[in-house]
Amino acid sequence: MSEQRLIIVDGYNLILRTPTLKPGEGRTLKESREKLVNLLSWAIGSGDARFIVVFDGTEGGGHEEPHGRVEVRYSRPPKKADDLIRELVEDRVERVDRLTVVTADLEVARHARAMGADIALSDLFVASALGPASTEVPEKPTTLSKKELEEWAEIFRGRRPHEKDHSEDAADSDEAKS
Repeated sequence: MSEQRLIIVDGYNLILRTPTLKPGEGRTLKESREKLVNLLSWAIGSGDARFIVVFDGTEGGGHEEPHGRVEVRYSRPPKKADDLIRELVEDRVERVDRLTVVTADLEVARHARAMGADIALSDLFVASALGPASTEVPEKPTTLSKKELEEWAEIFRGRRPHEKDHSEDAADSDEAKS
């Protein structure tokens, strides 16, 4: 029997892009991980959604931790969390009704999309759960370059970023002439 919905979360990617989860003054990295797991356990999604939160194993010791409908997985060095996410997507995409990967990592998103998974950008995923962002200035820029926007748009359209259609080539050459 397949699960209804599985959401794989790029844990540190999401934590480090979210001021209310980010470690710093008054919050350790372990406390940040626990806060994310609690958020997923109690505040996000309907009861049939299950989560797998993936972290790099250097902090977590490479073990798995079940938390109700949230499973925490740690990569085992030398593997990175991104590698484990790719493996999980490949293993689970055909076994669930719907698989979503939450990340802001372009390469992880491309792979997941190519395998047939949905993509949720970390920033948007957290904003939908927590409401508007705080007034803190994030460490990473919140705006994307034109190239990054185009690459994400291609992923969401279901095409690979290197596949341009000919109308784009014509538009590019018209711009070059201006």
